[in-house]
Amino acid sequence: LHKKEENFMHWRNTHQRYGLTSIALHRVMAILVIGLFALGKYMITLDYYHSLYLALPEWHRGLGVLTALLLAARLLWRWSNPLPDLSGRSWEKPLARLVHRLFYVLLLAIVVSGYLISTADGHALQVFGWFDIPALISGANLEDRAGAVHYFLTWLLAFMLALHVAGALKHQFIDKDAIFTRMLGFAPGQRN
Repeated sequence: LHKKEENFMHWRNTHQRYGLTSIALHRVMAILVIGLFALGKYMITLDYYHSLYLALPEWHRGLGVLTALLLAARLLWRWSNPLPDLSGRSWEKPLARLVHRLFYVLLLAIVVSGYLISTADGHALQVFGWFDIPALISGANLEDRAGAVHYFLTWLLAFMLALHVAGALKHQFIDKDAIFTRMLGFAPGQRN
């Protein structure tokens, strides 16, 4: 029973390290967000006659819905698990908390603005042909206004992501603390 409990705990966060579920959600969402950013910036350069003109927006919308579902799962998991204790200087700890909260708020706002772009004409948002999400709000100029918000927020998210990566690299190579190893699932000094 103790071994089963220990394995289960490895899936969950502790005060010393992130669990495998948090790590997996972080990695999958990072890949999706970076991929959606690149896909979005590429697809707006296509002209009507490009072979991917219709396909890429469909993929972008479907992956955006998947990101929204994973964001909801990540928030639920985050609220039901302890966070590992923060390391770093006293001013870095509240900054880290603020940045993580801003990531969640930005991702939610990007998802909502993307939904509004997709349903501004009153038609449901089709997700890979599997199901539809009904249009709740539609109207004149909604697509343009939501598009401007979506565009701005995605660039803001990209900027924050660059700062996040720079901070992680600083902790790894300058501070030489355990933040990187904790995100990999190892408690400080632990390698299993």
